[in-house]
Amino acid sequence: MVAITFVVLNCTLGVNFAAYGAMVEAIQREFDTSRAFASAGLSMVTLALGMLSPLVGGLMHRISIKSMMITGIALNALGFVALTQINNIGLLLAIYVLMIGPGVALSGPVPCTAVISNWFNSGRGKALGIINMPAGNTLMPLLTALLLSQYGLQGAFLSCGLIIAALLPIMWFLVDTPEKIGQRAKGATTDAQRAETVLSAAQILRSPPFLVLTAGVTLLSCAGLVIVTHIVALATDRGIDLGSASLLLSAFGLAGIVGAPLFGWVADRIGGGRTFALIALLQILPWFGLMAAGNSLPLLLASAFTIGMCSNAILTLFGATMGSWLGSANVGLGMGLCYMLQIPFMFGAGPLAGAMFDHFGSYGPTVLLHVSTFVLIGVLFLFYRPHPSGVSMSPPAAD
Repeated sequence: MVAITFVVLNCTLGVNFAAYGAMVEAIQREFDTSRAFASAGLSMVTLALGMLSPLVGGLMHRISIKSMMITGIALNALGFVALTQINNIGLLLAIYVLMIGPGVALSGPVPCTAVISNWFNSGRGKALGIINMPAGNTLMPLLTALLLSQYGLQGAFLSCGLIIAALLPIMWFLVDTPEKIGQRAKGATTDAQRAETVLSAAQILRSPPFLVLTAGVTLLSCAGLVIVTHIVALATDRGIDLGSASLLLSAFGLAGIVGAPLFGWVADRIGGGRTFALIALLQILPWFGLMAAGNSLPLLLASAFTIGMCSNAILTLFGATMGSWLGSANVGLGMGLCYMLQIPFMFGAGPLAGAMFDHFGSYGPTVLLHVSTFVLIGVLFLFYRPHPSGVSMSPPAAD
């Protein structure tokens, strides 16, 4: 299950998110549009993911995750095929919000995390760390650039659709829960040892552990989004050439291959809450390092890599902590509701940092703002000890 969800998640995120950045200029040219419209496809995917994730989480209790993911993969692939048949930017954005975005919601982070949560009671953090290693995000921009040079934008769209469609045979081997094939989750020694309550959306939204976790995930994710959006501009403003500045973004992404499994392993040993505190506090020094490094590329690379290790572990810790605090039966709906609540913050983080730069003439105030949130989240998660809302422990069955 780890191998299957690793492949599915990396293809889904790599094709639908990482590859898009390499296509923005080609989209602008082919569709004769502005850079703002050409880059809006990802916003459409993010919007669909945020709006539909609660529905996806709720559907997991009614239909099989496997069937839902197959539907999402097919819809995603068909969306890319549809892109090869249009020449209007409005239609492109409509396809992204109505086909590709829903496809990602049905087959991406929420269902993949739910599958792993079903299969792992112990070692969940390490398993989630493995499937969230961003191999797809590292490889797809390079592959997309090659496809664009050889086959053009239409060929790149069609290739993306074929990559997604190639996931369908793999889905034959996916099993939603170990009970379907007479097995137990890793770490579940008896069937009666762990009894979980399925919570409604209203119960989850009123749950203090959910609200605390949502606040932490949102603030940390906004900081990561600001880095992705602005770190190249920060470097070029200091006289570093564009090619060298782009290495900072690569370092940020590559760091996830180390950070996701590392912090997943740590979470299995000290708990998700304490690990959230750790990744928040560890980012303080490298964020200050972004300002102190000046135009030193090695120092900026070191800061970007450290921040990337922490930021790319957020999704891993999100799933692991949600399972511990709400119970594995509520991971899908809980993550979906969290994604929905994040929408205004994720939309506003990048523009807010840009507006602050325009007003103050530097990224210093933005750095101070995010460092303040790191201190807040670090202290909160270090001392917060929730009572798991959807988990009740029952004694082991008698031998």
